[in-house]
Amino acid sequence: MRLAQEGADIIAIDICHDVQGALPMATPEDLAETVKLVEAQDRRIVATQADVRDYDGLKAAVDDGVAQLGRLDIVLANAASQPRRPGQDMDPRNWQNTIDINLSGLWNTTRAAIPHLIAAGRAGLSCSPVPSAACTPCRT
Repeated sequence: MRLAQEGADIIAIDICHDVQGALPMATPEDLAETVKLVEAQDRRIVATQADVRDYDGLKAAVDDGVAQLGRLDIVLANAASQPRRPGQDMDPRNWQNTIDINLSGLWNTTRAAIPHLIAAGRAGLSCSPVPSAACTPCRT
C-alpha cells in the first residue's frame, strides 16, 4: 500500500490458495481487497492469481501488467512459505514446497522482471525472504 500511497501503479501477483504443509496463504478475497485499497489511492492495479513456482505463468502475469501499465520500475519479490512443522517433523514434500516458493519463486520473479526493469531505464529490485545472488540491483 505504501507504494500506491506514494503514487505508484501496482502489479499484484498472489497464489491465492493454501500450499501443502504451509501456514495459510492469502485468498482471492484478500487480493480483491488489495485491488480496492490501491484503487482508493486513485492508482491503477493489475492483479493476477499466479504461482511463483510456475515461471511461465508468472512471466505472463508480469508481461501483462507491464503491457497494461506501461513499464516496470520496482519489484518487491516477497512470496514466502512458512512451514507448519519444525524441520525434523516436516514431510519432504513440504520442504520442497518451501524451497520452491522461497528460493525458486524468488528467482522466477527476478527472471520475469529484470528485462522490464532494464527496459524502463531506472530499475529497482528488493528481494525477500532470503538473501540470494539472484537479487542484485539492476543498473542500466
